[in-house]
Amino acid sequence: MDQPSQPRLEILLRRVVAGVLLAWAVGLVLAEVVLQVAASAAVLLSLVLLAKRRLVLARDVRAYVLASVALCAWQVVSPALALMTGAAAAWPRSSRYGQVLDSVAGAAVACVGSVGVPWLALAGTVLGGWLFAAGLGIFQNRVRWPWEPPAFLKLNLARLHENFGTEASPRYAAGGIFFHRLRFAHGAIAALGPALAILGGSEVARRRLLAGVVVLGMLVSIYNAFARAALGAALMVSVVALLLLVSGLARRVGLGLIAGLIVVVLASPAWRARLGKAADNIYGGERELAMTVGWSLVQDHPWVGVGFGNHKAAVLARQDESGITDLLATDSHNLWLTVWAETGLVGLVLMLTVHGLLGWALIRRHRAGSIAATGALLSFVGFHILALVHYLPFHSSVHLSFALVWGLGLCEGSGVLRGAAPRRPAAPAPAARE
Repeated sequence: MDQPSQPRLEILLRRVVAGVLLAWAVGLVLAEVVLQVAASAAVLLSLVLLAKRRLVLARDVRAYVLASVALCAWQVVSPALALMTGAAAAWPRSSRYGQVLDSVAGAAVACVGSVGVPWLALAGTVLGGWLFAAGLGIFQNRVRWPWEPPAFLKLNLARLHENFGTEASPRYAAGGIFFHRLRFAHGAIAALGPALAILGGSEVARRRLLAGVVVLGMLVSIYNAFARAALGAALMVSVVALLLLVSGLARRVGLGLIAGLIVVVLASPAWRARLGKAADNIYGGERELAMTVGWSLVQDHPWVGVGFGNHKAAVLARQDESGITDLLATDSHNLWLTVWAETGLVGLVLMLTVHGLLGWALIRRHRAGSIAATGALLSFVGFHILALVHYLPFHSSVHLSFALVWGLGLCEGSGVLRGAAPRRPAAPAPAARE
């Protein structure tokens, strides 16, 4: 390749990467299909960079990428192994099986981000998108939807009309443009981490103010969605952010605001009723039933599982003895139990490896002062709090929201958000680069 063509290729790559990442950011609040298209494009671009030998990654990021690829590969072959061993009777549905690509989405962002990341454009897109979503959520919380949602959303109108308040003062669960309240609330946890990181770590007052507005909008959105686990995760992540990023008066004021929010939640009759049912749901309720049936799958097929995407079919096959419903059969309502049930002990170890490497890489960059890594680390904490009672990868919109934030946390140049010159977070550890 001649020298003049190299700068043109570099400019083209940066523009394409910027377009993919911005489309992904738009998908955070617009539609799951936008997220899936952006994730597929990022994976394709990663392969292009690899083929052209332009993929330069820090050693710890490379380890995370390779572990993600190994997990994806195991998920790809696990249904075939389940069929061979008799653990499964059929191949999983194509829509569910296609989610194997989500396992490498975060790694793909880290790869394409090595070309360059439009940090401020991404921040502005998320800012505008989530403030709009928060406003729509406030509207949805008080207005009974008079029309059917689009068919491709696969939502029952009765779910949108579910009243969490009283007949005199009805309150409907908000779901933003996604319409689905759990996708909406859980996706908010992914974006909450970066907003908190900017609020507590940026040196620019205007950015801190905007980040504070976004944090408030996300908390209101989760509150209006009546998502118990998401609200608990949001409050815990906010406390972690205060402990990590601020001290003195700022920390005390922040903790006071969180305490005030808890009082507001407890003062709401609808929320008191929701919280009152939480313990019954876990102990002797729907979640305990889902976890019990999931554990029975693990005991019967501990090594290779029933095949990625086959959880529902395997559970419904024993519905007569368990009494589980069609809705509860989708997963075991716990990340690790569902992974073990579907992909066996091998898949479980690979998933632990992926998240262990990701967490370690984010911690190193947080210590080096990266705002992007700090935000990703806070989202990582929120993900694993939610994962105790939800299998988040079941909804691609949720999983891909976290994947974008995690991948960006491993990219270089986050110093731009501080108004400083870009720097390399991994530089303090010489062994991290080849």
